[in-house]
Amino acid sequence: MQEFTTEADYTDVFGTDDDFEESHCFTYVQTVPPEELLGELKALPVTAGTAVTGLSALREWTIELYRLKDHVFEEVQPVGVVPVGDWTLMVEYNGFLGTEPEVMLPVTRGRTVVSHMANVSPVGPFCWYADGSVRMSYDEDPYCREGSHPDDLLDIMRKVGFGPMEDPDADEDEVKSLTPAKFALAHHVTGVRLTRRLLETAEFTCGLVPKRPATSWLRA
Repeated sequence: MQEFTTEADYTDVFGTDDDFEESHCFTYVQTVPPEELLGELKALPVTAGTAVTGLSALREWTIELYRLKDHVFEEVQPVGVVPVGDWTLMVEYNGFLGTEPEVMLPVTRGRTVVSHMANVSPVGPFCWYADGSVRMSYDEDPYCREGSHPDDLLDIMRKVGFGPMEDPDADEDEVKSLTPAKFALAHHVTGVRLTRRLLETAEFTCGLVPKRPATSWLRA
């Protein structure tokens, strides 16, 4: 029986890495090996032998690529991928590709994909894809859910930490970070339980994924 987690189980998932906590994108892709996922996303390879272990090292690797300016980062996004059970986790520092349907929908055919991100806003997007379609997503407001099944996760959202989800005007009075709740919601959908220890020791395979035109002012 799957453990039921809530936001309380993810308050320390980033440890002391505040930068990653404030600017990240986590994408969970079902039944595909890491290298195959990079291939489906048409990722460019990086220097052979690059060892990236843990979130902090992935962040430093991303920053170093920006500093060296070896690539045009309006065109590519550095990512790290790692197997977690039967799923592959794709992590971006200061990225958003996982929440872009035009990037991810081709990857979702025949499988489930979940993605959530944080950047600037304390809320941040969440996307649930399945078999080539968006089942549920929101951008900056969880009340404004879209997709083919926008309310399927509503009860779970309430239980894991999104709040009552009944009165948007009342909720606006207390805006809080939903990052821990999004990790718990992703766990409910995927069964992938991320922990601080797992993320600190993850051996990432890295690549540079081509970007598509931004569709949100926040990501422009």
